[in-house]
Amino acid sequence: PKTTPSMAAHKPITYQRERTGKQKNEIFVDILERLNVLFSPSGLVLNSTIDGCIQMKSYLSGNPELRLALNEDLVIGKGGAYGSVTLDDCNFHECVQLQDFETSRTLSFIPPDGEFVVLNYRVTGEFRAPFRVFPAIDEVSPYKLDVTIRCRADIPETNYGANVVIRIPVPRNTASAGCELAQNAVGQQAEFSNTAKHVTWTIKKFQGNTEQTIRVKITLSDPATTNTRKEIGPISLNFEVPMYNVSNLAVRYLRIAEQGKAYNPYRWVRYVTQ
Repeated sequence: PKTTPSMAAHKPITYQRERTGKQKNEIFVDILERLNVLFSPSGLVLNSTIDGCIQMKSYLSGNPELRLALNEDLVIGKGGAYGSVTLDDCNFHECVQLQDFETSRTLSFIPPDGEFVVLNYRVTGEFRAPFRVFPAIDEVSPYKLDVTIRCRADIPETNYGANVVIRIPVPRNTASAGCELAQNAVGQQAEFSNTAKHVTWTIKKFQGNTEQTIRVKITLSDPATTNTRKEIGPISLNFEVPMYNVSNLAVRYLRIAEQGKAYNPYRWVRYVTQ
């Protein structure tokens, strides 16, 4: 199957039909993964999960039966062989036939009308998070704190994070906060919200295998106490990484089960991690 360009991560999968105004023999498959990772201040992973799904929308005339093949080394449940793709658990749409799933990891189904989820899955345990955050706090004086945040993109340099938003809570008695970005920062901005008491740092395009830094100079209305540092955080990240997934679940092929069809549909597959 073909893959959509990375810009397609920001378009609904109905885009082609809406643009042309007519139905084409196309089928769209999205492998979507949403990550939830909790780090300790020292960078240790405390908790990590992947909630994923394979989502599909079909514009095929005649509603033919489809065959969707996943990784041959896919294991459901703990205890998979080293290097295999392991899902803790999964569930399938009611239209999916599983007679070949155990032997060849192939799903057979006649797609229903509209968009539907072929498969939901969940992964727990350690995995390599796409981004890592390294905070440092320096108490300049009783009323002034310097907070330096380094954020590293632990994804291949051919990938990137789109619209990365990093939120940094600051102490409740913060009177003001000034944000300094690196001199070579492009497509970045940072602002302090006095009402919400946090700094929002946005990076439009965060290239893989690179690092970005922000320095926040905090002025307090009262002298810092032992609890002041604890009010800085937890830092949160929201992002989208097109054409990349953490679990390594992949579509080997997508075929029409019935041979001899008069058309050869376009098959678009994309991967998105959030």
